[in-house]
Amino acid sequence: MDLLKLLEDRFGFGAFRPGQRPICEAVARGEDALVVMPTGAGKSLCYQLPALARGGTTVVVSPLLALMKDQVDQLQARGVRATAINSAISAGERRERLAGLERGEWEMLYVAPERFSPHFIERLQSCDIRLLAIDEAHCLSQWGHDFRPDYLRLGAVRRTLGSVPCVALTATATPRVQREIASVLGIDDGHRFIQGFDRPNLSLTVIETQRNAEKLSAVTGNLGDGVALVYCATRKNVEKVTAHLREAGVRAGFYHAGLEHHERIAVQEGFATGRIPVVVATNAFGMGIDKRDVRTIIHYDLPGTVEAYYQEIGRAGRDGEPANVVLLFREADRRTQEFFIQMSHPPATIVRAVYDTLLTYRTDPVWITLERLALDASLRAGEDLTERTAGSCVYVLQREGALRRISPNDRCGRITWVSPAPRRQPAGLRLKVLRHLEGLRVPGSSQLNITPAAIARDLDITREQLTAALRGLEARRHLLYAPPERSGGLTLLHPDRPLEIDEQRVLERRAVEYRKLSKMMAYAVASCRRRFLLDYFGQQPEWERCGNCDACRSGRTDLDARALTDTEELVVRKLLATVARMGRPFSSGMIAKVAGGSRDRSVLAFRFERLSTHGILGDWSVQKIEALISALARAGALEEGYTTRVISGKERTYKDYRLSDSGVRLMREGAAAFADEGGFLMRFPTAVKTTRASSARRYGGPDAAAGAAAHPELLGQLKEVRRRLAREADVPAYVVASNRTLTEMAARRPTDRTTMLALHGMGPQRFQRYGQAFLSAVREWAEG
Repeated sequence: MDLLKLLEDRFGFGAFRPGQRPICEAVARGEDALVVMPTGAGKSLCYQLPALARGGTTVVVSPLLALMKDQVDQLQARGVRATAINSAISAGERRERLAGLERGEWEMLYVAPERFSPHFIERLQSCDIRLLAIDEAHCLSQWGHDFRPDYLRLGAVRRTLGSVPCVALTATATPRVQREIASVLGIDDGHRFIQGFDRPNLSLTVIETQRNAEKLSAVTGNLGDGVALVYCATRKNVEKVTAHLREAGVRAGFYHAGLEHHERIAVQEGFATGRIPVVVATNAFGMGIDKRDVRTIIHYDLPGTVEAYYQEIGRAGRDGEPANVVLLFREADRRTQEFFIQMSHPPATIVRAVYDTLLTYRTDPVWITLERLALDASLRAGEDLTERTAGSCVYVLQREGALRRISPNDRCGRITWVSPAPRRQPAGLRLKVLRHLEGLRVPGSSQLNITPAAIARDLDITREQLTAALRGLEARRHLLYAPPERSGGLTLLHPDRPLEIDEQRVLERRAVEYRKLSKMMAYAVASCRRRFLLDYFGQQPEWERCGNCDACRSGRTDLDARALTDTEELVVRKLLATVARMGRPFSSGMIAKVAGGSRDRSVLAFRFERLSTHGILGDWSVQKIEALISALARAGALEEGYTTRVISGKERTYKDYRLSDSGVRLMREGAAAFADEGGFLMRFPTAVKTTRASSARRYGGPDAAAGAAAHPELLGQLKEVRRRLAREADVPAYVVASNRTLTEMAARRPTDRTTMLALHGMGPQRFQRYGQAFLSAVREWAEG
């Protein structure tokens, strides 16, 4: 078939976009394919055109109702016989569309991944299905940023349909995720079309902020005059930013999962039509919106992964025209995402508590809201659980094969028999429904779970007729009817077996999310934003700098790794010595407290106030030390790891740091140890100030001795004592005493403990370890 002619006849396009033609040709021939293309590059056509070329029906799996509606509306406008079967339509419409499918009336059928019940698959097997298209295929990966357990069933669905040709499409998939998609769907031997992740029309900017007031000001200052999206991590921030914009006279709407369905639809439609030019939202907004003229996207909060960030900024500039992308960055925002990771990857003890709670209901399926499940499971878990945690536990149980979510169409209603039953029998349809239900009744049971769609199908009536009959029977006291709840049902697959959870795999998933968060943090300090994104997704650009991000445009050299100054090297070696003396990996917060001289309970609990390095960076704030720790990790001097511990009765996973081999060399020998390797290079963070009002004195400058002159001979002897003490203690020389301390010592020439403790850097712990040796050296010099 002439695909170009078909493209023009059915879609009205005279030519393919770059990269589309070879994909369409392969899929039209019935060959499997994995397609990774940037948002806005025309992925949809890569299955829609082959679907028409192959004939029969193509089943398209799509995760969102809004996305389905948008695609179906566009196809129908072009004369394509497309439809969707989902929970947004009535039972009668579903039955009619299924019948049309069996008659071969539909060229394309859109469904959600949870639609594939045994009954639905059975209906599909009797149809002429010639292609299976998986949209947003990254949802299939358990290591991806938007995993949805129902996607895991699609490989089995495909096999049940006779291994029908399959094309999987996504805009965000790292090489690892690509491999998992191909493996689960059974298309490992298929084509892989990786079209690239570059979006040269997007201007990428990172603005470092410290306070909320700065962030709010930056939002209004960067919106521009066009269509804009502002993404926030929490509902609270969504409403706060919206209120700020409205006070500034901006026509802004807001969107998050806490809104009623009709409210969310109103915001989506207002944004699509241009009535609401600015929308402030959580990441729940955007996937179903194909608005091509979005000129600005601002992230008020740090996203959790580079994949999520890339997908969200991909909604800007789909028309190919220039668009601005702004990330408002603050180191402390990491904690919000760490909280989400903890909630989304609950410990095995909590998962078991939720599962055991489900077993106590003694019904199958279990129909319950997440709110109620969280409340009931809290008693077993011994701590208060949130709806988010309960939902995450359900996801884990799905992954482990312990339960299955019931699709909206298959949710149960409950019949409760009234006793004694009325003597007068109903008539007509009510009688027909009553006799059918009595035939399903279990003797001795007062309740019956029913699936309204199945009952309506068995009786050959509409869902609406069934509901009316049940309400009539209820009004006449034959029964009580509780319709299906908005929350879904859960089918326990193996209630008679002990629950087995791979706890190591749960911890590994959590650690993966922490590593992804670290990558997102690294983006904020990248020397070229665009290159960073391409490197992350496995694409190697030919250029070093893009010239179109803020880092490149400004020509900032502080974003590049470089050799350290002598002052910076001293600071770095002091911090590395602190890590070494702490004995084992700890969080950046704990390391910063020790180096900064904190005496809070966590420091005292480990007796770290006794370390010679306690307070070695006493003039620095914890925040600044943590920034330096992150920079050293990026430079390879520190290794990041993840530790899971029970803290205050709760399991917590946190990032910790240990010295790398390079870090040990740097600590002991300094940057000179890397001379044959081009030197030790790192980005010394600009947020960390190495000078203050007293900087000259702090680092042994001209007035370090408070006006007194340091005697060079004594200074030489003191340095020799320092070298000997360092060798005996197996620590770097500056841990024993800094240059400034020795300079002051050679100038003031203390001869007792009190005057020695008055010197900079000579605290009680350091004096206890090394003070007497220095006092002896000063006395000997004075006497000689």
